[in-house]
Amino acid sequence: MGEIIFGGSTCQSLAREVAGEVGCGLGKLTIKWFPDGERYVRIESDVKGKDCIVIQSTSRPQDANIMELLQLLDTLKENGAANVVTVVPYFGYGRQDKVFNPGENVPSKTIAKHIELNSDAFYTINVHQKHIMDFFKIPATELDASPILGEYFKTYKLESPVVIGPDEGAERLAKGVAKVIGCPFDYLQKTRLGPGKVETKPKNIDAKGKNIIIVDDIIDSGGTMAEAMKMLQSRGAASILMGTVHPVLTGNIIARLFSDGAADIVATNTINSQISYLTVSALIAEALRASQ
Repeated sequence: MGEIIFGGSTCQSLAREVAGEVGCGLGKLTIKWFPDGERYVRIESDVKGKDCIVIQSTSRPQDANIMELLQLLDTLKENGAANVVTVVPYFGYGRQDKVFNPGENVPSKTIAKHIELNSDAFYTINVHQKHIMDFFKIPATELDASPILGEYFKTYKLESPVVIGPDEGAERLAKGVAKVIGCPFDYLQKTRLGPGKVETKPKNIDAKGKNIIIVDDIIDSGGTMAEAMKMLQSRGAASILMGTVHPVLTGNIIARLFSDGAADIVATNTINSQISYLTVSALIAEALRASQ
């Protein structure tokens, strides 16, 4: 028996960090790309009778990285792994989580079905919609990276800090970050004032003179964060800092947010990016140790 961690192509550095935290071996594998984008996967470590952990975010390009993950899981089981734990730090397709029109597919549910075919347990971090975890028929755990963001922003020792989610969906993350900092939290609420007129403002807190930390689970195109910052600036916020768990980052959004006045923008390394300063390795390692 033994335990081996395999890092997919999106999480090789993170897998190495987790292996160091857990104190187990790092599996050897080869991943190649054919000219048409097709993935080649070969596991070169002896996995027979061993407990194996695969760490792979299904970030851009989602389809190729999801396929790579499924290939890894299938190959481990085919080669006699005793137990396979799947860790997907960023769960792609998490924004397609329900049927809105007849005949639509729910990709997050489809992916869950395929992952559980060759997995004995599943972990992810701050999934976009919490009910996605119910799609899994194997033990599935959502880990929370809000304390990691909270510890980072706590080092600023801000006067009058407030953590704000750009919408109601980010309230849970904002609450977790604020708990670590020891400050109030809120989220932005839209109120329809009349035909074609909508007011956006913090639900409970006056932003004037406050040092605002805006947090959301994902920054993609960044439009939501940019609008939130502009509104809070117009209401007299003293400064704006930003944090996210999953830095999808489309285009030049980081440059745009900085030019619009963000004092800092930080993310975890669930996805590798220019702002991924915070590692989730200890979070994952703690969960793996607790499950043993």
